[in-house]
Amino acid sequence: MSYKLSFWENIFSVVNDNMYKQVCILGFKFRFLNKKRFEEANIYKNLPIQNNKIVFYTLNGSYTCNPKYISEEILKQKLPYDLVWVVDKHILKYLKDFPENIRLVMKDSPEDYIECSTAKIWVSHRRGVEYVKKGFFKRKGQVYIQTWHGSLGIKKTGEASSTKDKEFVKHCRQDAAQFDYMVSNGRYTTNFFKQTFYNCGKILEYGHPRNDIFFKDEHDIKEKVYSILNIPLDKKVVLYAPTFRVKSDISHYDIDFKKVISAMNKKFNHDYVFVLRLHPKFVDLKYQVLQKDVEGLIVDATDYSDMQELLVASDVVITDYSSCIYDFMLSYKPGFIFATDIKNYDNTRGLYYPLTSTPFPVAENNDEMVKNIENFDYEKYKKEVKEFLDGKGCIDDGHASKRVVKLIKSIIETPDKVEETIEEIVKKRFLVQSLPAVSAQEWINTIFRNNLLICAANL
Repeated sequence: MSYKLSFWENIFSVVNDNMYKQVCILGFKFRFLNKKRFEEANIYKNLPIQNNKIVFYTLNGSYTCNPKYISEEILKQKLPYDLVWVVDKHILKYLKDFPENIRLVMKDSPEDYIECSTAKIWVSHRRGVEYVKKGFFKRKGQVYIQTWHGSLGIKKTGEASSTKDKEFVKHCRQDAAQFDYMVSNGRYTTNFFKQTFYNCGKILEYGHPRNDIFFKDEHDIKEKVYSILNIPLDKKVVLYAPTFRVKSDISHYDIDFKKVISAMNKKFNHDYVFVLRLHPKFVDLKYQVLQKDVEGLIVDATDYSDMQELLVASDVVITDYSSCIYDFMLSYKPGFIFATDIKNYDNTRGLYYPLTSTPFPVAENNDEMVKNIENFDYEKYKKEVKEFLDGKGCIDDGHASKRVVKLIKSIIETPDKVEETIEEIVKKRFLVQSLPAVSAQEWINTIFRNNLLICAANL
């Protein structure tokens, strides 16, 4: 465990950390398995795996990134799969983003563990550390496809990061050990996966599904984003999307919006509007940034669920260390770096390669930012973007989603073995001869809500 105890806590304390309970007496620490939490997470493991069920996970449960574009390709092909999305309370107001064909379950609820325990395939773009901490692991016969949420990223992560925590790293390794497949968009990302995710299963260079969007007509997407964010059609968009800091520090987001917009308008001979998109971990801090906007120059898009749609609708992107700009570069539109804490960030988090080795002009203050805009050479930039992508071995071509769905079809169409149906399991475990006139899944959920499955586990 990673808790730092106070003097009195060292005398006596009890700390719960999901699956474990730590008791400290006179400085001596003892760890015990939290049997209740373990049982809550694993009580559903005796239910049968449903061969056509796929469960999707994203960073905050929103309908976004690689899982979104994989699910959309499944729906487009009209495949007879049961699609389930794990959501959390923060995105309840965005439920309209989800297609009707996708069922939703609340994260860390009994239904969450039911669906995860009975799905044939897990599709995620994030670590599953919180599940591992509860002792919840993939079952034999299930397939875990990890798509990750960064392409050609510069930020160090996992054990490579300077901010690593031993307990966190251990859980990351346990999670990665479950991966059957990782989806890469080229040579650099493949090597990154090998170095970062340890024993991470088979790496497939399919391209990243979320980047298929850059190879399609952007008109409809741009129209959608402009409409939702109420951006005038005669304006162009500068997207400012800085990444998060470990200590919830936004002091480095001190970009001079007025100066930068003025420089953009002059350089590119058009009227621009600033669109702000903070990292999902910083959603609650957006008002601290917005209160600096006394001129009313900023459109807040922090709550916009799909970052890729924002990127497609943008004409320019400014960030610091976010991997979003490495997706955006596929459009060959101008990108800039505004990072006032490069040395400190490199020391605390760590960078895989220098920002100066990218095609993006780098500024550490507002004066440098304005100069970089004034001196921007678009033809030189496009050439450097191509060289950068070629140098990293990027293979994104607009067909990644189809490749992943082809993999999913092959997994589902060649099951390991014939398993009992849900109806058979329900009848056996609950000693009933027939089911009510509702689906078996509905009947089971009713049972769980009435806490009867705990009794069934002991039959």
